[in-house]
Amino acid sequence: MAKNFAVDSTLFKAKAKKLVKQLKIDEPKLVREQAGLLAQLLAKLTPPFKTFPKMKGNPMYTTGGAKGVGVKAVKAGFNSAVKRMGTVKSWTDEGIKAAIQRGDTAYIQKRLEYMKGSVKHGLRVRMYDDKMRNMQRNARGRVNKGTRPIVALQNADVNKGLKRAVNNVGIAKASFALAALRLGRPKAPPWISRHFSKVSSPVKMPTKNSPIARFSSSAKGLDVAARRLKSAERFRMVAMVKRLEFLVKADAKKAGFKTK
Repeated sequence: MAKNFAVDSTLFKAKAKKLVKQLKIDEPKLVREQAGLLAQLLAKLTPPFKTFPKMKGNPMYTTGGAKGVGVKAVKAGFNSAVKRMGTVKSWTDEGIKAAIQRGDTAYIQKRLEYMKGSVKHGLRVRMYDDKMRNMQRNARGRVNKGTRPIVALQNADVNKGLKRAVNNVGIAKASFALAALRLGRPKAPPWISRHFSKVSSPVKMPTKNSPIARFSSSAKGLDVAARRLKSAERFRMVAMVKRLEFLVKADAKKAGFKTK
């Protein structure tokens, strides 16, 4: 998802270059700043969030209550894809109790075929592992409606898997937030920045010979930001030009000229 921060907009690019030259601004420094702001904005536009965030306002990585929304969504998705078989103590059937103890998934699955009144009737039975859970998720990291759940053993393993899943909330935002940090923006909140070691966000820094910044991000859950990429780029370009125009007017005012 490598992208040049500069939108394919000749008008804005030409105007920005003219203003940069007029103000004698260090162009690579400005480009680095704007690329960082774009990465930060894309992190903000990446789920989780309560309602779709507005682009305007102070630069930030997330909005209020986003982590809680993410945790709730992960738990709901996990529990719709994975059903606990229960503990030995939760069953009175001696055959199933023994099968749970020895991890005999084939026996339990065969028994469930006849438990027509059970919510686990006819479901596959497996020993829990994260790979099994991930197979229930789509390319966006979500569980599709209508996905047939899997019954998993053992309860302790399922609970640990759910905890690991919840602990991954914020990892998609982290892929953009790490790029923003490398481009000079402040560090993201801990629930996002703690994932930096798990993501890859290569950054190309702008130079005088090549005043272009590029960054790429890769993680499940970036599809929402990807759909809004062009509008986010345009928003940042417009904001940059407005800022430069303000600086030009401020300089002119300092020099004694009247400005509109």
